[in-house]
Amino acid sequence: MTKSKSIFDPGAGYIVTASHQWSNFNENVFELFYQPILGTAAFAMFHALRTQLNEKPAISDRHLQSQLLVQLNAGLQTAEEGIQRLEATGMLRTFTQTDQLGDLFVYELQPTLTPAEFINDNLLSILLLEAVGEARFKELGEFANRFALGSHQVTLKEITHNFFDAFHVNDQRITHLPTEITTTRKKIVSEKKPKKVVNVDFDWPTLVQLLKGQPITEKDLSSNRDLIEVEHQLYGIDEPTMARLITQSTDLTTSKIRPQRLKQIIAGKYRVDAKQPGKEKVSEEKGTVTLSQEEQQLIETCKYYAPVTFLQQLKQQMGGFVTSGERAIIRNLIQEQQLDAGVVNILSWYVIASLKRPTLQANYVNAIANNWMRAGVATAEEALAHIHEFNDQKAQKRTSRQTNYYRRQTTTVREKMPAWANEDEQQIKKPTPEQLERLRQRLARRKKSGGPEGDESK
Repeated sequence: MTKSKSIFDPGAGYIVTASHQWSNFNENVFELFYQPILGTAAFAMFHALRTQLNEKPAISDRHLQSQLLVQLNAGLQTAEEGIQRLEATGMLRTFTQTDQLGDLFVYELQPTLTPAEFINDNLLSILLLEAVGEARFKELGEFANRFALGSHQVTLKEITHNFFDAFHVNDQRITHLPTEITTTRKKIVSEKKPKKVVNVDFDWPTLVQLLKGQPITEKDLSSNRDLIEVEHQLYGIDEPTMARLITQSTDLTTSKIRPQRLKQIIAGKYRVDAKQPGKEKVSEEKGTVTLSQEEQQLIETCKYYAPVTFLQQLKQQMGGFVTSGERAIIRNLIQEQQLDAGVVNILSWYVIASLKRPTLQANYVNAIANNWMRAGVATAEEALAHIHEFNDQKAQKRTSRQTNYYRRQTTTVREKMPAWANEDEQQIKKPTPEQLERLRQRLARRKKSGGPEGDESK
């Protein structure tokens, strides 16, 4: 999706289309191979979109995306995560435009890969292996190869006839295609699959030099280059270590690299079990002199370690372990969102160490990453500065609320007295000395006469 339209907008319109290869979609493959790595939100989103797929879709025949939220019974973050995962796995392509009717999203459904294509895709197969485990991954590999003869295929000699052995076509009609064919071809919009780009700093010539003494051809090495560079990007494996891992995964009989074996070795080697933090480590953390030095050390550490390795070390210190879901979240941040590895590490530290959350949750992490991308965060230093700025703003708001509260508690409330109260107050006046003297004389006369005190006639 484009950066400007990356947020799932309930008020925007949408229509659903499908690729020309949509007839190759296989429901069984989608459930067995895609569902484990997509998760429930993306899996449900795909089927929700699929129900809106109609023949001959039109730009004007659009629905509101809020209807998708109602159908899924989900929130904005869940919907956006589902869309992103479908895009990342190649099951969906998203286009957008703004016209007189407002913003429009066009979701183009894509067919599934074949099981063999899926397993041979480096990114998808790594995700699947981490999601289902080695035993289940082997079962899916057997499923992909269930109709083949296997090793017996090698001894067979192919005698398949080519096209011109079976059909005879006029050469003139091939070089000068009929008008019906050229006209129909123009009506079919050509589809260009987006190429997955992974930016790496891996020294490929050094790896080739290190493996020069091994029975591995440079051609075979180059055919597995994408896989090797993806593993380096995820785990920060250097060239000498990668050379040893490749040697371990090489078939001694054919001298060829076994991609699935390489994935399994790396997944097992870099999956760290939960361990409690040691006493020495705790004492080192307590011995930190100042906050600024601690932050500088954190930044250097985040720049040095690969994201998965950093998270493993972080979870190890906190007494936890890295889940397959967390690996998928990190992979999405690096490959799809193109975040710097140092920024991803700062994000992991912020969620796990600073906020004390037990795991990385996709919705929460994506919300933070989205805010950072909007703020233009590109380096580990900028990410840490953004965290400080956010915390300072929260502290200021909290202080302002407390100040207002205490001000309300200590302020004296002066209410205006009603008019009748003032009138009564005016009526109550102190007697004058003359009045007091007359009162004493009247009481003395009554006392002498013996009359009642209330008789004022005397």
